[in-house]
Amino acid sequence: MNLRGEIKIPFQYDGISIHGLRAIVFNLNNASYHYGLTDLENRLIIPVVYKRILPLGTLRYAVENDLGKFALYREDGRAITDFKIDSIATFDKSRAIIYQKLNQGLLDRDGNILIEPAYQSIKLLDGDRAQVLAHHEWLLLTERNQIQRTVKAEDLVPIGDKTIYRYSNKFGILDSAMHAVLPAQYDNIKSIQQDQLLARKINKVGIIDSTNNVTIPFVYDSLRVENNNVLALRKTEGWFLTDRGQTFRSQKNYQQIENQQAGIYPAKNNGYWGALNENGIETIHCVFDSLLEISNTQIIVQFKNQFGIISKTEDWLVPPQPYPLQLVNDSCYLQLQPQNKFLKNFKGEVIYFTDNTLHFKNDVWEEYLPDGTLKTLDYQGRILSRVDPPQLDKLEEIFPEHEGMRGIKRDGKYGFIDSRGRLRIANRYDGIGEFHEGLAPVKLIGKWGFLNQQDQIIINPNFESVEGFSNGLSIVRRSGKAGVMNKTGKFILNPQYDSITHQPNMKLRIHQQGLIGLADKNGSILIEPRFHELQELENGFVIVGRDGKYGLITNAGLSAIPLVYEQITFDPVRNQYLALKKLSGKKLNWISRK
Repeated sequence: MNLRGEIKIPFQYDGISIHGLRAIVFNLNNASYHYGLTDLENRLIIPVVYKRILPLGTLRYAVENDLGKFALYREDGRAITDFKIDSIATFDKSRAIIYQKLNQGLLDRDGNILIEPAYQSIKLLDGDRAQVLAHHEWLLLTERNQIQRTVKAEDLVPIGDKTIYRYSNKFGILDSAMHAVLPAQYDNIKSIQQDQLLARKINKVGIIDSTNNVTIPFVYDSLRVENNNVLALRKTEGWFLTDRGQTFRSQKNYQQIENQQAGIYPAKNNGYWGALNENGIETIHCVFDSLLEISNTQIIVQFKNQFGIISKTEDWLVPPQPYPLQLVNDSCYLQLQPQNKFLKNFKGEVIYFTDNTLHFKNDVWEEYLPDGTLKTLDYQGRILSRVDPPQLDKLEEIFPEHEGMRGIKRDGKYGFIDSRGRLRIANRYDGIGEFHEGLAPVKLIGKWGFLNQQDQIIINPNFESVEGFSNGLSIVRRSGKAGVMNKTGKFILNPQYDSITHQPNMKLRIHQQGLIGLADKNGSILIEPRFHELQELENGFVIVGRDGKYGLITNAGLSAIPLVYEQITFDPVRNQYLALKKLSGKKLNWISRK
């Protein structure tokens, strides 16, 4: 109505939105809204049959049909374009960014295409100019740098014989030939296993396969998948447990469900903890303050601020008592009192008590006494063996045993005893390390060398630092530089590098002036230090990076794919290399049409 109270548009619509001299109106019909456009005298300009109408400014409207496509309309109701636009932004100086098939383009108010929809993004600049960014290109290469296919995408992530791809911040799936079997349409996709994918769409998550068949519908706020089971959350309801086929569902919802531990799912309800079995049945009721430790048969619980142990069927094995408990095995547990630890069986009988450090193993356990004595006992509390401390006065420190020898410190100097506590190497060294491969580092007058178990110096103390031997080699430092020597003291890599590290495949990674190279176990240089990044592959090739560019070389340092790409990953299933070529933004000019 106007200010005089006169009805201008009669009460025949379910909703009205005024925009200047036009009104977007809508009615509810067959459980869905239909939109139209009128003037302020209720003269119908666009019939009330469309899915949506949006004002774009400058007397233009975006009209959406039942297929979800938009057309540009004038204020007099005439269509300017066909229904072929996926979405359109508000006009800015008579220009609007449009989306078609996830590509951005530029349209003027008369429907003329200023920039074809082919870009990842468009940013309008002053005048008739725009900054455009094309989609990145991925090249599928062989190790001979042969291009097998080119794919436009921002990211590619191989999953078995398929690939997750991201295009304009939407995710889809490519098949083994890199053709889209699931066009990019999801906000995120993550592989679970086999052909199952965790997908997010419009802030809801579900589970689909690569052909877009929905296993778990998109009605949940969060999903966690463990083997065949699924933990699902609806914020308004809580968590519940189901499986991928939704053949069962936990009987109620919970505040929290933790990942499976020893065959059960800890669950919290009304502030208290219990547990579900793999079929979603609450086998342990939610009445406990917390579940502290879970084994295959027993659970330590906190109940009304006391501690106890229950079985998986919720039977009390140890009734609630005030002291913390620790599971040991199926036959006994540890009660931790302030002054002592009590080893007890489940009849409540004390097997042993001590305040010393304990170490539990499968069939036996060990007690470490303050004087260095080591006792080995069984789970009936019987002493099986006893290793007495070394009979040395004023012993200051004893180190763990390695290769039958234990380091000691007395009178500020270091030496070694054997497993029976007999002095084997007198305490005359300034520092020692552990025995490895028959040799131990020792320090004399500020320098490090190596001796054997017969107290013979095998490698003279000439080094600032040394590492224990591994596969017959030790990394040492002299004059601030790192090198590698063998057990005879001969250098296989001279000390000229900033650092050196052992590789699991027995090769040596060498670092020099911020660059990385590679040497074999014999000290032969395979790759000179000339890269910032280096990743060895199992097929004998190496992905290398320098100054933000990546390529591929052989493990002998020969170039296979030049360093011209922003990223390279190896797909072992297809024996291909995925090389990313980012395209930088560029400025485009267009001629405005008047």
